Amino acid sequence: MDREKLRFFCIDLKSFYASVECVERGLDPLTADLVVCDETRGNGTICLAVSPHMKALGVKNRCRVFEIPKNLEYIKAMPRMQLYIDYSARIYAIYLKYLAPEDIHVYSVDEAFFDGEPYRKMYDMDIPALTEMIQADIKATTGITSTCGMGTNLYLAKVAMDIMAKHSPGFRAQLDEDEYIRQLGEHRPLRDFWMVGRGTERRLNSVGIFTMNDIRRADRELLLKLIGRNASYLIDHACGIETVTMEEIKTYKSPAHSLSSNQVLFRDYSFEEGIIVLKEMVDALTLDLTDEGLVTEDLGLFVGYSEGYAAYVGHFTGDSGGGSKYGASGGNIGSNGSGTSGGSIGSGGSDAFGGSIGSGGSDAFGDRSDISLPKDYSAGSVHLPAATDSRRIITEALERLYLEKAERDIAIRRIGIAFENVRPRDSAQISLFLDTKTEEKDRAIQEGILSLKKRFGKNSVLLGMDLLDCGTTQLRNGLIGGHRA
Repeated sequence: MDREKLRFFCIDLKSFYASVECVERGLDPLTADLVVCDETRGNGTICLAVSPHMKALGVKNRCRVFEIPKNLEYIKAMPRMQLYIDYSARIYAIYLKYLAPEDIHVYSVDEAFFDGEPYRKMYDMDIPALTEMIQADIKATTGITSTCGMGTNLYLAKVAMDIMAKHSPGFRAQLDEDEYIRQLGEHRPLRDFWMVGRGTERRLNSVGIFTMNDIRRADRELLLKLIGRNASYLIDHACGIETVTMEEIKTYKSPAHSLSSNQVLFRDYSFEEGIIVLKEMVDALTLDLTDEGLVTEDLGLFVGYSEGYAAYVGHFTGDSGGGSKYGASGGNIGSNGSGTSGGSIGSGGSDAFGGSIGSGGSDAFGDRSDISLPKDYSAGSVHLPAATDSRRIITEALERLYLEKAERDIAIRRIGIAFENVRPRDSAQISLFLDTKTEEKDRAIQEGILSLKKRFGKNSVLLGMDLLDCGTTQLRNGLIGGHRA
């Protein structure tokens, strides 16, 4: 193919967390046997990263510890999220040596998109030469190996990296529309392609569609019926077409925003203990609202039960009775923070929690909708009379919803809350349904707590419930993204 046609590229840091841990130990990230996991969470904990050599031995990425063959000898590294963030910042600084921020889109902690068109004349080199220089700099500076995909559009750059570069000897690949159809038109499975999840793949497979060539030949109305509005993006992608530019990504504003907080509990919780955790989560998320000058008027609740959790683990252990397209996603189950949801350019978007076990979606445990489970979750939503950031008002509303929706006789293992239709406080309409003076008093208290926490640390101000055995706030305040800092 003509190298001069290439414009965009995508760089991924290979097995990033595991590679960082190898570098820190003086090991070769490509040959060492290492997994990143928190052993204190038991053998059912997810391995956040698996070194490339472990993958070559058949260990799947994001597997659980008990799924790793017992005969393998390997290093278990405790997650150190702050360290990974620091490495990511160092690598972003390398990117800035070669490109301006407006031509870089950080997709995740270990992946970024780039528009290389403005730099052809500047460096007097084509995209392959530029990317090779950047990759060499990353390796020399940090010891981390990267993979790179190059394409005539953003989608092709991503697919070149995901499907081809990660498995090529030099960890580099490039595609234009013709090469894409020629090399990947018959590629299986479909879920290897960006934005095609297992649920979408199953629906397509059910009508005899197994490849991108099949999608190109399929009836458009059938595709729309099967997967909805995202069918138009999938049809374009089957032809290697993507019209979104870096400028559009940078200027895109989501029409809807939300904040969410979700966690997987470390043990079974009773109905009464679940109320404590719920209140703790509301306390933390309302402080985020106040800190950002935001308000909300629609609330969501998710309660996941231990029976579904145990059935999932039992599916693998044999013990069924045991204990946005180009944008980053919002907070996930198990995370300590919150995120802004709503799909970005070309995205169909998602709700605050995504699918749940047995629902046909995916969650913190992965997409296992083929498993038949007991009652595994309850969910509900409530609309407030007026937009607010009052912890008192929001707590009362979500507690009522919890009492209405949650099962009293089933142990709880997951809890999630969401604040929908989040918007700036000064844009909200004045309501006759709110006691303005009381709300202002609530906000003043929350601002005072925020000030103390910022000055003395997150655990400097705690509520009495935070000191109970079932409280999780103190522990979660020391986590990043639900994992050890």
